[in-house]
Amino acid sequence: MNFVFIMTDSQPRFMVGAYGHKGVDTPNLDRLASEGIRFDRAYTACPLCTPARASIFSGLHPQLAGAWCNNIAPHNNVALMGTIFRHHGYRAAYTGKWHLDGTSYFGDGEPGGGFEGDWWYDGKRYAEDIGREMFDKYRKVRTIDDLREGGFTEENCWGTRVADRAIDFLDTVGDEPFVLAVSFDEPHGPFVAPPQYWERFDPDSIERRGNFFAPLDRKPPIQQLQVDPGEELTWEEHIHGGWARAFYGCNSFIDRQIGRVIDAVDRLHADDTMIIYTSDHGDQFRSHRLTGKGPMMYEETCCVPFIVRAPGLGAGRTTNALASHLDILPTMLDFAGVERPDVLNGVSLRPVMDDPAARVRTHAMLSFHRFAINHDSHGEFYPIRCITDGRYKLAINLFETDELYDLAEDPWELTNRIEDGALAAARDELHDRLLDRMDAIRDPFRSWRWGSRTWRKVRKPAYWGLPGRARPKGFAFQPDSL
Repeated sequence: MNFVFIMTDSQPRFMVGAYGHKGVDTPNLDRLASEGIRFDRAYTACPLCTPARASIFSGLHPQLAGAWCNNIAPHNNVALMGTIFRHHGYRAAYTGKWHLDGTSYFGDGEPGGGFEGDWWYDGKRYAEDIGREMFDKYRKVRTIDDLREGGFTEENCWGTRVADRAIDFLDTVGDEPFVLAVSFDEPHGPFVAPPQYWERFDPDSIERRGNFFAPLDRKPPIQQLQVDPGEELTWEEHIHGGWARAFYGCNSFIDRQIGRVIDAVDRLHADDTMIIYTSDHGDQFRSHRLTGKGPMMYEETCCVPFIVRAPGLGAGRTTNALASHLDILPTMLDFAGVERPDVLNGVSLRPVMDDPAARVRTHAMLSFHRFAINHDSHGEFYPIRCITDGRYKLAINLFETDELYDLAEDPWELTNRIEDGALAAARDELHDRLLDRMDAIRDPFRSWRWGSRTWRKVRKPAYWGLPGRARPKGFAFQPDSL
């Protein structure tokens, strides 16, 4: 089996029409869902770019891979997807945003992750191609006029050029087994797309979200600090604003580029290639009054779109089975016939792909630490561990107020029920699972404090006597000393 892994940036589920959202213009992703299986309970490992990507390409929680916030590279002894598959005889190509080299947002231009260099096209290479003057305009785009004055057309947008390179690889790889990762920066800001995509977006086609500008009563104080206390917007003001228009317009543009890649797979490798699509994380889009992503574990940023299509796996299916970005690499290894090493934190989703009613995990765990190392204009060190079983979600915000939501009764996560005795049994079960999981994976940020909360104390202050942490075995090509 060959693999084409397609990833967008900051694309929430509510910007993919296949998830039932009216007015969203994503015909190619909708087609992919109609031809494969759509996961409705798939979670990122961290709602932030670099950590999320580290988990996808390593199969490890980001704090284990080493890239636990933006602009930190994974540890040198962590094997990433390109290295792993090339060791097993695959060609491995990558094109698009990387954000895993520990430098700036746009990268250093050097191929990483064990991938071949001929198709590498991170932000630095894109900037070099279009030139400093145009790239400066790219970074400053705010309006449709900016797009026009900058000269941004279908041909010279980053997303188009990433798709071009992906198609070139598919055209030239021949019959060799391959892994191709296609990483689009879009619809992440500055939302650069040909102007017509912004212009034709119809704001009135988008339904109001049930937690838009919802109050933050009984929520963690850090969320309240993120909100401009003087800002009050109606839904109409928000959705008609330039930022929303740009986001949705760019979203439509990148769907067309994804469609080009899918068409190339259909034309050249339809019989032996799996397509995996997801987003690294979502965006709050002013749900709970918040924007962007960061120290919050709401569904808007954490529950990501995730669609898989493969020969012989059936079409038009959906599943509520829990899935995690951590499961992508183990799933690929399973279909490639490569044994999953103990060191990986995820599981293969193959049983769910065979039978959408199957379940391969009982919970999904997420983490957060800080936004970035190399720019500190906002945020702080704010450790979170979150766990969900698909119905209940528990977030331990180590420094302050914890959160518990019943996603069945309160899908908009309006009411924090952490102190609600009626949910104490479900809360405590999740708490136990979370603590056990942190011990089992050798979480480097673990502490007795995660188990000593205002609402429950099951860990005592300790320095000695923590459970032992023998390192699990890695891939066969890795020395045991690592």
